[in-house]
Amino acid sequence: MKTMKQLLFFLGVVSLPWMGWAQEVPTSMNSNGYVSAGLSVQRWTTEGDGDPIQEIVFPVTVFYPLRQRLYLTVSNTPAVATYGESKLTGLSDTWFRTTYVLPGERVMFNVGLGAPTGKTGLTEEEFGISQLLGENVFQFRLPSYGQGLSARVGAGVAYPVEEGYVLGLGVSYVYKFVYHPLDDATVEYRPGNEIGLFVGFGMSLGETGKWNCDVVYMSYAADRLNGEQVYGSGNKLTIHSSLLLGLGETFVRARLCWRQKGKNEYWVGTALEPESKNSNGNQLEADALWEFVGWGGGTLGLVGDVRFYSKNAYGERGATVLGGGVGFRYPLSSRASMHFTLKYLTGTLKSVEDVDVTGIDCFSGLVLVL
Repeated sequence: MKTMKQLLFFLGVVSLPWMGWAQEVPTSMNSNGYVSAGLSVQRWTTEGDGDPIQEIVFPVTVFYPLRQRLYLTVSNTPAVATYGESKLTGLSDTWFRTTYVLPGERVMFNVGLGAPTGKTGLTEEEFGISQLLGENVFQFRLPSYGQGLSARVGAGVAYPVEEGYVLGLGVSYVYKFVYHPLDDATVEYRPGNEIGLFVGFGMSLGETGKWNCDVVYMSYAADRLNGEQVYGSGNKLTIHSSLLLGLGETFVRARLCWRQKGKNEYWVGTALEPESKNSNGNQLEADALWEFVGWGGGTLGLVGDVRFYSKNAYGERGATVLGGGVGFRYPLSSRASMHFTLKYLTGTLKSVEDVDVTGIDCFSGLVLVL
């Protein structure tokens, strides 16, 4: 039953950004609720560019059971980004999500609202920074500050195949409203609505281990500029696999993610037409934590991170990035714990000419179980 609850929880919050190893939170539907807050500093330097791109974010999440089988999640991520003399600062959009699990804990429904509290109406300099933050290989925790009002509905079902095995299915729909991305009030942009299909499989590995695999397919409607179709994002297929394994006095946690998008569409004359070649390459990401138990009252771990992006059909936008570092977790009380990770990353952006990059990723967080 526990594995089923965890899978249902995943289907309910799959649109949340990846929290990272440093900020673990309770995921059982039996949780009394929690509050998590963190501080993240990410800094990337590109060969030949004396100005690094840096972002400091303060993610805050509240998960609270409103009543039996009804849960509320609220999240926001204030941030400050800098590049040279340019700066982008403000709140992110605030997401409110309610999840209801039917008796028997095999079916759940969720409704979410993305309140438009995020920074929009960007200046030319701010928009330039946002483009850098959106570079996938850098994995900035807040790549987009605000995209206007959004609404999300979803449903999921979990079916126990046999003892220790569970299969999950889910669907979601996101409706997006018009907003002003630039500081020109005459420019109105409406991102395309999204449909997501999810298939998940979970397996227990003894008393101290579990393995999950989730397949997510996302379909996007066309974006509109001042009411006219201008762009269609290629549909995306993502496969997530995660492993938790207890090895005596240590734990191994690992995650693997592969994604591929289809061809984008652009407005040509009188209709949207697919690009002649796919500008989206395959993306493979993996990270792992080997956690040592019992160090100074807390736990110490070694962190690894690899990112392999293949070049697209135009021979551009490839990347290879490798990194590693340390992680530390310390229980402050029976209900509170602090977390810290520090990673150094280095690699190459591969295009017509290869460019070396280096990065620092530091995260500290606090989780308080209510």
